[in-house]
Amino acid sequence: MLGAILLAAMTATPSPSASPTPAPSPLREIGRTTTATHLENLVGRAASASTGRIDTSQIETRPALRPGEVLEAIPGLVTSQHSGEGKANQYYLRGFQLDHGTDLAATIVGEPINLPTHAHGQGYSDVNWLIPELVSYIRYRKGPYAADAGDFSTAGAYELFYRDTMPFTFEAGTGGFGYGRVLIAGSPAAGKGNLLYAFEAFHDDGSFDRPDNYRRLNGVLRYSRSTTSSTFNLTALGYQGRFDSSDQIPQRLVDAGIIDRNGLIDPTDGGITHRYALSTQYEKHDAGGVTRLAAYGIDSYLDLFSNFTYYAEDATDYYNVTQNPLTCYAQYSTCAPGHQHAGGYVSYCPANTAAPGPGGAPAPFSFSCGDQREQQDQRVVMGFDLSRSWTSRTATTTLGVGFRDDNISTLGLFLTHARTRYPDGTLTDDHVVERDGSAYAESQISIGSKLRLIGGLRSDLYAFKVLASNFADSGNAAAGLILPKLSAAYALSGSQELYVNAGESFHSNDARVITGSPVQDVSPLVRASGYEAGSRFASRRLNVTLAAWRLFSSSELVFNGDNGTTSTGRPTVRQGIELSSTYAVSQTLRLDTDLATSTARFTSDPNNVGTGVPESLGAVASLGATYDRSSSSLSLRVRYFGPRTLVEDGSATSSPSTLLNAKYTAKVARGWRASLEVLNLLGARVDDIEYFYASWLPQDATNAALRTNVAINPTLGGTGVNDVHFHPSQARTLRLALRKTL
Repeated sequence: MLGAILLAAMTATPSPSASPTPAPSPLREIGRTTTATHLENLVGRAASASTGRIDTSQIETRPALRPGEVLEAIPGLVTSQHSGEGKANQYYLRGFQLDHGTDLAATIVGEPINLPTHAHGQGYSDVNWLIPELVSYIRYRKGPYAADAGDFSTAGAYELFYRDTMPFTFEAGTGGFGYGRVLIAGSPAAGKGNLLYAFEAFHDDGSFDRPDNYRRLNGVLRYSRSTTSSTFNLTALGYQGRFDSSDQIPQRLVDAGIIDRNGLIDPTDGGITHRYALSTQYEKHDAGGVTRLAAYGIDSYLDLFSNFTYYAEDATDYYNVTQNPLTCYAQYSTCAPGHQHAGGYVSYCPANTAAPGPGGAPAPFSFSCGDQREQQDQRVVMGFDLSRSWTSRTATTTLGVGFRDDNISTLGLFLTHARTRYPDGTLTDDHVVERDGSAYAESQISIGSKLRLIGGLRSDLYAFKVLASNFADSGNAAAGLILPKLSAAYALSGSQELYVNAGESFHSNDARVITGSPVQDVSPLVRASGYEAGSRFASRRLNVTLAAWRLFSSSELVFNGDNGTTSTGRPTVRQGIELSSTYAVSQTLRLDTDLATSTARFTSDPNNVGTGVPESLGAVASLGATYDRSSSSLSLRVRYFGPRTLVEDGSATSSPSTLLNAKYTAKVARGWRASLEVLNLLGARVDDIEYFYASWLPQDATNAALRTNVAINPTLGGTGVNDVHFHPSQARTLRLALRKTL
C-alpha cells in the first residue's frame, strides 16, 4: 500500500575534496561517475588492493530488497536480517559476523553511524533511513590501514555520499506483501547555492505469516554552496519507523509441522525507532593544501521488543522459585530442607510465585510470562572532525583531530510480556556518557614515479561514565591507545600496481562491562592488527583486484542468541583471499564478479569447547550483469552466501544460500520511466540467518524424554533444547515503480 508523505528533517553531505592521503583526488569528488566503457582507474591513488569506490551508475540499476543492500556493492559484504526490517541489518565481511555493525566503521553524509554501548549491540548501525536515489558514491577501505578510521574499523570502513543536486523526481511504487513507497525529491537553486530535498513514505509487510507492518517516514533537507576554493554544506535529516517482528524460529517446530518456515512464536515482538540529525561541513583549498571541518549532532532512539528463547528464562525463574537450592522460596515442598534459602531473589513472573497447593506443592509451570525483553536506547551524539593537509610535489601530509560525545540518557533492558514491563522486571536502567578524543597523522611520499609509501599514526583516548540502576555497577573508566599504520604501493605500469599493508585498529567495548565493582576482566578498547598483500589491474574496460589478508583480534565480540546481545570472547585469527573484477563488455553491457573466502578460529581453547568462531563466514560470491542504455536497463544479480560455523566445536553449521534478483527499467514516455524488480526470482527457500542455541517451548514439555531430563528441562534446572533457530529470506517478491523526472 502507498503511504502518505510527510516529514521534515536533516542530514549532512560531504563535498568534493581530496583523499586524506594523496593530493586532491577523485576518490572523494562528489558526482563523479564513469561510463560503462570507461572504468575508473585507481592505480597511483588507492592505498591498497581492497580500497575502492561504487558510483551512482552501479547503484541505480541494482535490485535491492532493503536500503542496506546498496552496501552489497562493496565486494564481499553481505547484509541480512534476523528480525523485523525496521531494525539495523546484520553485516558480514572478511569472515566476520559483524552483528549490527561491530568492526565495520560507517559514515553517511558526514555523520558517524555506529553507536557504541548500544542496547541492542556494540556498534549498532541502522541505515534504514538511507534513500538510494540520493547516493552519489560509496568509498570503502577494508582492513585497519587508514589513520583517519577509528573505532569499529577493524574489518573495514565505508563512507557514503549524497548528491549535491538532482532533477525533480516523483516516484510511486507498489508490490507484493504490502509493499508501497512514495518519493519526492529535487534540488532548486537557492541564492548562490542549491537546496536538496527528499521526502519518502514507505510500507512493507514481508512474506511472513504475521505481517511486519513496517512503516517509515524519511526526510532530507540540505543546502550546499561552492566557490572556486571552498565548499559549505548544512544538512538535516529526520527518520521515524515502526515495525512488528517475526524473530528467528526453532527448526524443530517447523520439522514437526507445528508452524511453517514463515511462522512466529511471539506475536508481540517489534519496535519503534527514530533518528534526527543536523550537520555541517566546510572545506577550504589554498596554495598549501586543504582544510576540512565537519560537525554533527544526532538524536537517536530505539525501543525494541524481542523474544529469542521463548520460555526458557520463564522456566528458569520457576526453577529458582521452587527448587534451586540457593534461591528457592521455603514455603514450597520442593524446596528441600537443608537448602540455603538465600534471600534476595525476586521473581518477575507472578504465576511462578503462586501460593503453594496441598502439601506445599507448587502449581505446575504454566508458560505464562515468556522471555520477551525490551531493549531501550535514547541518546544524543555530538562531535566534530578537523583536518589539515599540506601538499608538495612529492608528498601529502595530513594532521587531524576529532571529538565525539555520546550522552545515553536511557540504556535499559526490561523483562516484558506483550510489550508491557513487569514491575520486578528491570534488569538494567542506566545513564552512560562516553567520550572519544582522537588525533592522527598520515603522510604519503612518492619515491620516483612508481613507489609510494604511506605511514600513519593514530591515537584515541576514551572516557566512560556509568550511572547504573544497580549503584554497584556505576563507575568511571578511561583508556587510550596508539595505532601505527604502514602501506606501500608500487606501480608496474599505468594500469598495474602492487600493494602491501600493515596496521592496527580497535573496537571499543560496552561501557557497562568495564565499570562498577568488581570490574569485569574486559579491556575497554580491543586492539586488532592486520596485514595484506594485493594487486590491481585497471584498464578502460577491465578492473581486477586481488588481495590476501590476515587479521588478529585480541578479543572477539560473539553474538549471543540466548538474549540477542554480544559478549566478549577469546582472541581470534582470520585470513582470506578476495578477488573482484568488473568488465565493460561494450558501451551498454557490464559484468562484475566478486569472490571472498576466509577462515576464522580462536587462538586459545582453555575450556576445550572448540576453536571455531560462531557465525564466521567461509565464502561469499556474487555475479552481476547489467545491460544499460538510454531507453532501458536490465540488471541480474546472483549472491552466494556460504555456510557458517554455528558453534565452537563445529558440530552445527548453517546451510548455504543462493539468491537471484533482477531489475528492469524502461522509458515509457517523455520524462517517465517504469521499473520492475523481482527479488528472489527463483523462489529459493533459504534463510537470512541461522543460529544454534537453547530454547524452551510448550511443545517441548509434552515430550517425556525432554520433560524428565534435568539437563534440558529449565524447570528442573536445565538449559533448554539446543536447536537451529533461523529467519527465512523473503519469498519471491515483485515491485513495480513509476517515476517522473523534470
